[in-house]
Amino acid sequence: MPPRPSFRESLATKGVFTITYELVPGRSTRLREFRKIIRFVEDASQDHRLHGVSITENAGGHPALSPEILGREIKAAGLDPILHFSCKDKNRNQIESTLFARDREGLHNLLIITGDYPRYGFMGKAKPVFDLDAVHLLRLISAMEKGFELPEEAPGGGVKLPPMPFFKGCVVSPFKRYEAELLPQYYKLHRKVAAGAHFVITQVGFDARKFHELLLYMKEESLDVPLLGSVLVMDYRLAKIIFRGVVPGVRISRAFMARVEKEEEKWGPKAALIRAAKLIAVLKGMGYKGVHICGAKPVYQDIIFLLEKAQEFFSHWQEFVGEFQDSPPDTFYLYRKDPESGLNLPERNERANAARAPFSLLFNCFLHDLFFEPGKAFYPQAKKLASKISGSRLEPLFTKLEYSLKKFLFDCERCGDCTLGELAFLCPQSQCAKGLLNGPCGGSQDGYCEVYPEKRCLYVRVYERLKALGKEEKLKEGFIPPRDWNLAGTSSWLNFYLGRDHHRHFSSPK
Repeated sequence: MPPRPSFRESLATKGVFTITYELVPGRSTRLREFRKIIRFVEDASQDHRLHGVSITENAGGHPALSPEILGREIKAAGLDPILHFSCKDKNRNQIESTLFARDREGLHNLLIITGDYPRYGFMGKAKPVFDLDAVHLLRLISAMEKGFELPEEAPGGGVKLPPMPFFKGCVVSPFKRYEAELLPQYYKLHRKVAAGAHFVITQVGFDARKFHELLLYMKEESLDVPLLGSVLVMDYRLAKIIFRGVVPGVRISRAFMARVEKEEEKWGPKAALIRAAKLIAVLKGMGYKGVHICGAKPVYQDIIFLLEKAQEFFSHWQEFVGEFQDSPPDTFYLYRKDPESGLNLPERNERANAARAPFSLLFNCFLHDLFFEPGKAFYPQAKKLASKISGSRLEPLFTKLEYSLKKFLFDCERCGDCTLGELAFLCPQSQCAKGLLNGPCGGSQDGYCEVYPEKRCLYVRVYERLKALGKEEKLKEGFIPPRDWNLAGTSSWLNFYLGRDHHRHFSSPK
C-alpha cells in the first residue's frame, strides 16, 4: 500500500477524500470495551484507509477516560489521533495547562467544541464551567501557534513562548429547523474561522439538502477551510435513543426511525453500515472534502465493509439523495431547492420579514446610544462622573442602584462585565445555560435550549431582536472577549467608562 498521508496532509492534498473515525471511550480501561478499542486501533494501523482517529471528551456530559490516554496509544500505533477538546469542564488556566501538555506529547490535532452540558457525576450532577467558549478557545490556541506572549502582570510575564504546531478544527450544525436557529450557527462559524479554525466538521444529520446548504454557504461566504460531513452509523437501538431527544442537537423523525427498523429487518446488522455508505457516497459526490464516521462499533472489518460499499455506491450517488431528506416540513432552507437533483440551487430563498422591534428594545437602544456610545450625547459627561464616583464613598451605593435596576429589567447576574449592548439587551450570564458570549452551541432543538427545553435558546431570541433592528449580521462580524472574573460584583457601568471591562481589548468601547 502507498504510505498513508497524515490527517493534516490529507486535508491539504487535492484529490484525497479524508476519512476519520470517532472513538468514544468509556469510564474504565479495565473493561472488555476498552480492549476492543485497542484491537480496533491495531487493525486500523495495518490498513491505510483512515486518515485520523478522533477521541471524544466526556461525550454526552458524562465522565469518561481522558482522550489523551487513547491519543498516545493511537499515535504509537502509527495513526493520527484527533483529540476532542471541550470548554465545559475546565477553566481557562486548566485549558492552557492542558494545551501545554498536548504540545509536549505531540498531540496537536484538536477538535474544538463547546461540549455537552455536564450530567451525572460522583454523588450528583457536576458543575458546568464554560469559562471560555469555542471561539475564545480557538483564539487562545491560535495565539499559542504563533508564540504565546505572557502578560506583563503574570509571573514571569513579558516572555514570548515558542510556537506550538496545533492543528484545530470546529463544529457547525446546519440541521436546524428555523431561520433564527440556523443563521446564528452559520454566523458563529464566521467567528470560528476568523479565530483560526483549520477545518470544519458538521453535526450529525440525515438531510442531504442541509449538508449541501452548508457547502454552498461556505463557498459563497469565502469560508475557505476543508469541510467534513459527520456520518452516523445508526442501528435501530440508537435510532430510538435519538428519537427520544437524548443526544443534544441531533434529531430524526418517526418515519425515518421506522425506515431504520424496516431496513434492519431486511439486511440485519449490515443495514446501518449500508445506509452510512450511501450517505458517504452522497457527501463525496456533492463535494465534501471528507467524512467523519461516528457511532460505528470498534470493529475494523465493519469499517472496511462500510468504505468498500461507499466506493461501490459513489458512481451513482445521485440515486441516494432522496433517501436523506429527514427534516420537518416547515424547515427553513437558506437556498432554493433544485427540483432536478433534490439538492439546492445557488440562489437564496427569501427570508421572512422581521417582526416589529418591541418598544423596550428600542428604548434601551436609545438610552445606550445616549450614554454608552463614545463621542455621542452624554458619553463625555458620564465618563467624567464615573471617574469621580470610582473609589469614593458613593461607589457601593451607585453599584447597588445599578444592579437593582438591571436585575429588574434584565435579570442581571452582577458580572461587572456587561454585554447587553452587544446581545440585544439579553443577558447570557442569566439566560444561557452555558453562558456563551459568541453565539449558540449546537444542542438546541426546534429553537429551544438543550439544557432547559422549556426555554427558548438565548441566541434565537438575540437573532430575532437584532433582525428587528436590521443588525442580525452583528453575530457574524463581532467578537466578545471572555468574562473577567475579577470584576464580579463591581459596577459594570464604572468598569465600562474607566476601561476595565472587556472593551479594553479593543481600541475603543463598542
